[in-house]
Amino acid sequence: MELTKSEQIRAGLQKSFQSGTSAKASTVCYGYKVSHAGELVIDPTEADTVLFIFHHFMNGDSLGKISGALARKGIASPTGRVTWSRETISKLLANEKYVGDVVLGKTNVIDGVQVKSHDIGKQVLMRAHHPAIISHELFNAIQQERHKRSRSRLATR
Repeated sequence: MELTKSEQIRAGLQKSFQSGTSAKASTVCYGYKVSHAGELVIDPTEADTVLFIFHHFMNGDSLGKISGALARKGIASPTGRVTWSRETISKLLANEKYVGDVVLGKTNVIDGVQVKSHDIGKQVLMRAHHPAIISHELFNAIQQERHKRSRSRLATR
């Protein structure tokens, strides 16, 4: 049975995920830059902002309050905007890259549209792939707090 071109590409990506050779693992996110050797390294200035966001959220600040605080400090968003969106802050708080890990295969392309994958069996976790900005303990506490806040918001609707 012959695979379509799309299926061949998907199979190749999955193979590179499984072998740990995927270039997707080194995709840059806010707080990091790529070294001359192609590895993720911490950007100290941006890392301070990441820590600021995580700590303020953990201390009870809302996404909007954090956005306002960043604007008052004159810290531009990752896209260069004066104000950070709540969505950008929320995605930053959910990104496992800040603990040094990478999860590959989190999305699929279906009919040309990138969608979140719910097939955990096809995802690959690469632990300690690059230097961490925050601890696993803080990250896990943040995820619990995010879940708690989202559940409490749903209950009040």
